Amino acid sequence: MEKVLDVLKIAASIVTAVCTALGSLAFGNHSALTRPAGARLTAALIADTHMTDAFYRKMIFKPGLKDMSKRVNPDLFVCAGDSTDNGNETNWEAFKEMLDKYLTVENKIITLGNHDTWMDYDSEHEYGPAKDLYLKYANQIMGTGFDSVYFTREINGYSFVIMGPEDTRVSETVSEQQIAWLRGAMADAAEKSQGKPIFVINHNPFNFTHGIGDNENRNGFNSNEECDAVREILDRYENVIYISGHTHFGLDSEGSKEAPGFTTVEKVGNNITSINLPCYEYGSFVTGGDDFFGPGIVMTVFDDRIELQGRNFLLGVNLEDFFITVPLT
Repeated sequence: MEKVLDVLKIAASIVTAVCTALGSLAFGNHSALTRPAGARLTAALIADTHMTDAFYRKMIFKPGLKDMSKRVNPDLFVCAGDSTDNGNETNWEAFKEMLDKYLTVENKIITLGNHDTWMDYDSEHEYGPAKDLYLKYANQIMGTGFDSVYFTREINGYSFVIMGPEDTRVSETVSEQQIAWLRGAMADAAEKSQGKPIFVINHNPFNFTHGIGDNENRNGFNSNEECDAVREILDRYENVIYISGHTHFGLDSEGSKEAPGFTTVEKVGNNITSINLPCYEYGSFVTGGDDFFGPGIVMTVFDDRIELQGRNFLLGVNLEDFFITVPLT
């Protein structure tokens, strides 16, 4: 029975992917977006692509990458974790192949997600080999040489602080070493930024944000203590933008108000703006959210504000009911 269900799921996904691709031809805005005057940085933000070598998954990913390259044309591409479905070499090869073929964005940031640490659903997860594969392929994609799942980048004069899980759990574990590193990385970023926003990218959101609770639902950090330590460090600095994925909660809209507590963008503490990205591969688990394949956010950074425009990259259209301005102090 399970095999029959699996076949039906795959068949339904293939049909949906084909219909979506045809829809992008019929309804997509195929003209290039105009870079706004005064924009200092533009970024295409997605998460949870869950790539494998399956044909239908490539069909879902390809038009989105082409939309980013030909119409959005951002300074930066971000995939905030779960780039692969189970982190094995075949999955990473497929993910890299798609970016190599269809993404022309110069700057890329790829973070580690829980799915990227699993390697094989049918065997015991091993973090070490999965971490090594992530570093191998993420470094190739980004053109870097990092030896850790947490690191920093400077792009267009803005600091990006990248965090990553340190075991194979669904909820995120961060070590005391990573927390100590984060203290130094944020201090360095604040000194370099001179009042500009600091972007922190991590696969999992904070506990008790975006409509989730604590670690019991496995959507945030593994312990409230770890979560609080990270949040306390970030909240010391003004204009911190925390970008996550993982929840598959979609983009909020009028319909998603039916989901108590759910919001895509919210204030955390005094200085943190937390953005939880939708799942590119599967859409949304929240009723009324943007639940179609291919959603993400186009982020545009100005001197005095950040604009967040929801976009379905697969269809090549902006989602007009999702536009948020984050003022900078």
